[in-house]
Amino acid sequence: MKNRFLYGVFCLLLGLSGSLSAQETDTLGLDQVVVTGTRMAKLASQVTSSISVIDKSNLKESGHINVLPALVRHVPGLMLNERSLVGFGVGPGSGGNISIRGISGTPNNRILVLIDGQPQFMGIFSHPIADAYHSSDIERVEVIRGAASVLYGSNAMGGAINLITDKGNEEGWSGNLQAGMGSFGTRSYTGRVNYEKGKWQSLLSVNSSKTDGYRDDANDSFENNALFYKLNYQAKEDIRIAADFQLSDAIYFHPGTLSSPLSDDRRDYLRGRVALGLENQGDKISGAALFYHNFGEHQFTSGFESTDSNQGINFYQNLHLIPGQTITLGVDHSRFGGEAINESLPPQAAAGLDVSHRINQTDVYLQIQQSLWEKLHVNLGVREINNSQFGKSTVPRFGLSYEINQRNLLKISSAKAFRSPSVVDLYLFPPANDELNPETMWNHELGLTHVLPDQHLEMEVVVYYTKGDNLIQLDPSTAPPRNRNTGAFKNKGIESQVRYRPVGMFHLVFNYNYLDGTDNVLFAPKHHLNMQASTNFGKLSVVPFVQQIFGLNNSLGTESNSIDYTLLNMNLTYQLIEEVKFYVLANNLLDTSYQMESGYPMPGINITAGINVEF
Repeated sequence: MKNRFLYGVFCLLLGLSGSLSAQETDTLGLDQVVVTGTRMAKLASQVTSSISVIDKSNLKESGHINVLPALVRHVPGLMLNERSLVGFGVGPGSGGNISIRGISGTPNNRILVLIDGQPQFMGIFSHPIADAYHSSDIERVEVIRGAASVLYGSNAMGGAINLITDKGNEEGWSGNLQAGMGSFGTRSYTGRVNYEKGKWQSLLSVNSSKTDGYRDDANDSFENNALFYKLNYQAKEDIRIAADFQLSDAIYFHPGTLSSPLSDDRRDYLRGRVALGLENQGDKISGAALFYHNFGEHQFTSGFESTDSNQGINFYQNLHLIPGQTITLGVDHSRFGGEAINESLPPQAAAGLDVSHRINQTDVYLQIQQSLWEKLHVNLGVREINNSQFGKSTVPRFGLSYEINQRNLLKISSAKAFRSPSVVDLYLFPPANDELNPETMWNHELGLTHVLPDQHLEMEVVVYYTKGDNLIQLDPSTAPPRNRNTGAFKNKGIESQVRYRPVGMFHLVFNYNYLDGTDNVLFAPKHHLNMQASTNFGKLSVVPFVQQIFGLNNSLGTESNSIDYTLLNMNLTYQLIEEVKFYVLANNLLDTSYQMESGYPMPGINITAGINVEF
């Protein structure tokens, strides 16, 4: 692809976005601090949403370059469709599809990915690009399990994944270098440097990953090079300015299915974003003004080419006027879209191509949080949507959390979520229909958290019921088939998690999700179990991870495609000296033969070894 890097620099000069991070904590129990369930730092016991927190140590333990695979171990009900050894790819037949509580999509546009609270999705298809998110850039991740549209808008039907970028914690210079090599010609390199002095903090990271692929019948090689830069300035005690820039330049060869392998389906794609945020922090008023610009360029061997963008402004303020009460007022404005061409298509199949399409949306929202008697926390919220295509809509939310005592917490919530029709739904290809309305969903849940007195063991159980309506799907009764708001689903289930973190060096996390879904969807197993342990033997750290899947539909066909499988992975780290450690990542040690998506086999045993140097 020509001038890819120059295109990214050009977009840097044009776009702006928000990049404010959460305060870090590694506390186990009800006094953990989160920001994603509200628009400010709150104790987990006061947030009425179901939230999972994955900190920097959890990301490092997983050994993954990409941040999304590390989340599966710590988030009940989250399923990720993996395809390659180090990446996911883009376009039909790619990986990276995310499912929470059985809610996903094709394309993957019903789970919202955010970076520092700002939405990240491709402007034409409205799905995130999984290859753009690297662990080296992230301080922690907060995942809302369930509807999150009142605070974060479109696409947050099944949940929201907020990637909070690293803000540093050391005066002076610090950083690390990492290099690894492994099975199937896999190589990965990471360099990260952080500098802090006085009111300034600057972070630069580069990542490079490549694999020759593991398919003998097809070309499934992958390569990705990424750059991330962040600059923070504490202008005053209560004013902070943050800016960051990110580029990810990838080449993915789609291998096709076993029955129809491909040798040269090359897909080049550049993704990037720029961001600027101004945060104010006061006793009575706090909030932020956030500006973002996401951009992308895609070029496929098949003839498909596109450029897209997603840009916007988020402004919100938290008012602390009455003891125990916080009123959040916010305005979100976004503009997304792009242009696509495919000269290989006949004219009748190229509807809407070679034309720039843009959609504007302005939302206002109000959220009231009230604490009563220091134990009961009530949350009421509403978002009013004004979309240039479908007009207006309203999304409400209600929730409460009750601290029964120091060891037990009860949460109840009911919330509506939505997804605005994407450009491809409305304008591109023959199924397009510019009269579509937003998809909607209600999420109802009841949760109980129990913490033992010594705070070393936490147990959580959540019962949920979700009902989706107005889903956009193909109506075959018309000629040609056309997109219409005719789909629906009802999912109910139970998710549970146990975390054991004593003072010693042994840690354990176990989660289980049971899903009873009325619709045959991909990446939504009936039973999903994950267990990870971590322990040290002197300088040697051992982290085994077991995943058990029952009743996974790996195609949209009949129930006969439901599969079961078991995976065992092992991460070993040896601390040679204080600054240097060696690591070994061994995946699928049981050599399980399975297909998360029908026709696409997953790799057998694969091992990567490398070195990490801290400075």
